[in-house]
Amino acid sequence: MTQNEFQKHIEKTLSELKLYAELHAGKELPNDFEFKWHSAEKVSAIGKNNVMELIARKVYLHENKIYPCVDLIVEKITDENRIVICGYIAGYEPRDFGKGWSNRLGPFIYGIEKELINKKVNHTSKEFKNMLIELGLLHCKPE
Repeated sequence: MTQNEFQKHIEKTLSELKLYAELHAGKELPNDFEFKWHSAEKVSAIGKNNVMELIARKVYLHENKIYPCVDLIVEKITDENRIVICGYIAGYEPRDFGKGWSNRLGPFIYGIEKELINKKVNHTSKEFKNMLIELGLLHCKPE
């Protein structure tokens, strides 16, 4: 996968992550992003293009060296009306782009802090989980 193709994949990922968070929050969220890595490294980015660049710089090393498991967690909405995302790279060796742990193409796994989940949204129901699966936002089938 080329770096340009991976950038497009990240753009799609941010749209999907936003939708994932909206479904759990039960409301529309802003279309602006802020990003930070969960590490001692205090590098962060503001704005969709800067977020995409920061993620790509750390996850994409070469055409056949891409970290295969990266959690993207929606943490909060800022006073400036941006979605704050925190990224975690698992300890797997980089490899070719392909189906990841999420059972979708690519390395990204979606999450949301429980404080953002609307209590009126039954996010643990079989129907909700099936909807996430149909939208390609959940990696496993409900029990």
